[in-house]
Order: sequence, then structure tokens, then C-alpha cells
Amino acid sequence: MKTERELMDLCQYAVSVGQKRGANAIEVQCDSRIDLDAGIELGEVNSVSRSVGTEFAVRLYLGKRMGSAFTNIPTREALDEGVSMALSAAKATTEDKDWQRLPEPRTYKEIPGLWEEAVIKCEPDKVVRLTADMVKKAAAAEEGLIAAYGGSGTSIHVMAYANSSGTAVAQKLTSAYLFLAGVAPTGASMTPLVQSYDVKRGLQLDMDRVVDEVASNIRLCKKKVKANSGKFSVILHPQAYSELLQYTLLMSVRGDNVARGKSKIADKIGDTIASPILTITDDGTTPKGMHTSVADDEGVPRQRTPIIEKGVLRSFLWDTYWGNKMGVKSTGNAKRNMRQGLLEIATSNLVVGLGKRDIAEIISGVKQGYLVRNLQGAHSSNPESGDFSIVGNPAFLIENGELKGAVDGLMLAGNIYELLKNAVETAKTPHYLEGTIGPEVVFKDVQVVVKE
Repeated sequence: MKTERELMDLCQYAVSVGQKRGANAIEVQCDSRIDLDAGIELGEVNSVSRSVGTEFAVRLYLGKRMGSAFTNIPTREALDEGVSMALSAAKATTEDKDWQRLPEPRTYKEIPGLWEEAVIKCEPDKVVRLTADMVKKAAAAEEGLIAAYGGSGTSIHVMAYANSSGTAVAQKLTSAYLFLAGVAPTGASMTPLVQSYDVKRGLQLDMDRVVDEVASNIRLCKKKVKANSGKFSVILHPQAYSELLQYTLLMSVRGDNVARGKSKIADKIGDTIASPILTITDDGTTPKGMHTSVADDEGVPRQRTPIIEKGVLRSFLWDTYWGNKMGVKSTGNAKRNMRQGLLEIATSNLVVGLGKRDIAEIISGVKQGYLVRNLQGAHSSNPESGDFSIVGNPAFLIENGELKGAVDGLMLAGNIYELLKNAVETAKTPHYLEGTIGPEVVFKDVQVVVKE
């Protein structure tokens, strides 16, 4: 793997070539990765692999005509050809009259803990042993538990970005993960698939927690219970609500959708759109966030952007293009499709504010309601209206303060903005997921439909 300096030199070389050949603006991004993974299938470690790759995305402008190109060959010759291809593409396109300029140079904050040497030294036999240990522990943790799939692995990620406005930034990141998805037989059928994972910058992975979460939820899933339809209190695990938010609220806070008139809350900055107990922030700078980085994919520094603060809508998320169009600054939320060279607006780490009680205490106070760990069908939600109809799987009945068992086929229906206004409490302990840091959230009067 090339160093950040070597990758930056290649990016800056391509920028200089583009300028010499007539581009009035050009940017080049490089992503270089080494991924090491061991996989599970039906209770056995079935694979181990190491993949190495380096990608360059070139995007340039001739006047207001944009062209892009991609190469995975880290040489000056390949980048020369990439610039030529991007210039040819630009000549064949029409003008984008809304395009203004690329990001200007800015100051970057140092974020500790994004790189750990232990990950660099991790060998395949270590991830195989980790994966095998997890399978063994899972089988011993609950009778009949089968590790359906999952695994462990590491990632080494080095990035560089340079543009013709003078922006230049390089960064390096490491990560490691454990992932377990389990099922167990229940007579003539199987339990729902239960998943848990741990992901960190280093190798201090909590296997016991991952296995215990899967085993304890499988144990509950073995107890099939009947439930009622109607309006009830529903507790959503962050794995559940983060997926729902991604396809509803977060689509409406993207600046491109605001500018295009596709956001229901485009004119609601400063208005109360959620319960006062809810604070939701996009934070690309928190050291514990797995989507934390020094800069986004166009070299803009990451930042902390309040989206909802005590129920009040505070900000939208922007990249440079849409920020320029609407007269606001980028919030550092650009994400690049490397092969296409194009950018979109995406969250970094979604951080949900904490409450004062732990989840066990919250559950103990629920007379009748449901705990939902995962969702199916969130992608079918309506991003403009916020309407949703989704399946909770697994979902558990709470009765008189106790988790009674799993409910098959439970559906939740409603509108995201009504749901947010019905939030009544957040738990005090955060879960650190890949793109979300947050606790369980309790919502009142949620429409629940179950098989009678």
C-alpha cells in the first residue's frame, strides 16, 4: 500500500495535468484499502480473504461542462489517461449553469484515535481464530443457536484529495469488526434472524457482548406470543430507528432535496418538528464514530451539525455544489461514488441524545407495548411525505414490565414526523453502531398491526 504522501503526490500530479490541458477546475480523490475478512456460513468458518485495491476518481470542468473518469492503477501514466478521458467526457456534455466552484482550502482539526497500529499487524490466522471462537461461544450460549452467517475482519484505509483551488488533505483510518447473525429451531420452524456486531478502530472487540445479544434475543424468540393490534408504546433499538430515519427524515434534511423542493420540512428551520426530548446531530468529528474522518470526500473539514435540537429543526446537510447554489456553506457531508466520480450528500455519524434511565428500568415501567430491534421494508417508505409501513423483526411483546416473547409479523405504520413528536424518552446508554451512536428511544401511540 502506498503512503498518504505518495497518494497525495499522484492526486496533485493529475490536478496539474488537468490544468495544463485546459480544465478550469479539477479535483482528484484517491481511496486505497486493504481488507481482511473471515466469514461464517451455517455454523462454520468457511472463508478467509484479503483484498487490496486503490481507486482514483477524477472530476473536472471545462467552463461549466463536467467530465469524470476512474482508474484503479496508481501510476502517473494511468492518471494521464484518466484526465484525458474526463476531458473527453466534459466536451461531450452540456453546461451545468448552477455549478460555481470547487472547495477552497480550509483548516483541518486533528481527530485522535482514527489509526491503530495493531490493525496493521493483524494476520489472517488471527481473524480466523476470532471468528471460530465466536461460533463456538454462540453455540454454547443458547441451545440450538446456529451462527447462520457473520465473521470478523479488519480494514486499512488511506485517502488523499487535491483540487485546483489549492485544497489538499490526506488521512488514514483503521477499523475492525465482529458480526454475528444467528437463528435457532423452534419446533417445526426457525426463529427470526437475530444480528449483533461490534466495530471499532482497533482490535478491542467485545465478543462476549455480541454473542450475549444474539443468544438472549434468540432465547426470547423461542417464546412465541400472541399480541394485539392498536396504538401502543414502542421502543425502537437504534438498529431499527436509524434505518427508518435514513429513508425518511434524513432524506428531507439533505440539501439537494431541500433545493429541489422534495423536502417536506424545507421551510421549517427554527420550527418544532419533534418531541423536546429528541436531539439528533450529524457529527463527523466524534472519535468513537465509525464514519468519522478529518474531511469529507471533497476535502471539506468534517464538523458537528445539529439537525434537531430539543425537538427544533436547526440545520440541513450540504455539500459544496448545493451549498453554493443555495448560498450556504458545506457542512462536510459529501460522499463520492468513486467509479462515477459523482457526489451525493450523506450523513456521517448520526448521534442521538441520551436520557436518564437505563433500558431495563424503562421496560419495567411499560404496561403493554413492544420492543423492536430490527426493521424490514424501511426502504419502501415515502421520503417526501415521511409515511412508512414496516415490519419489526425481531419484535418482542412487553407486558407488565416484562419481555414476554417474540411476535411474528408485527407491522408499524405511520408518519415519521408524527412518530418524532411522540418520542417520550431515550435510554441513558448509547449503542455504537457503524453510522449511528444512540440509545433506545420510546415512542407513544404507535400504530401496531399484528396477525390475530
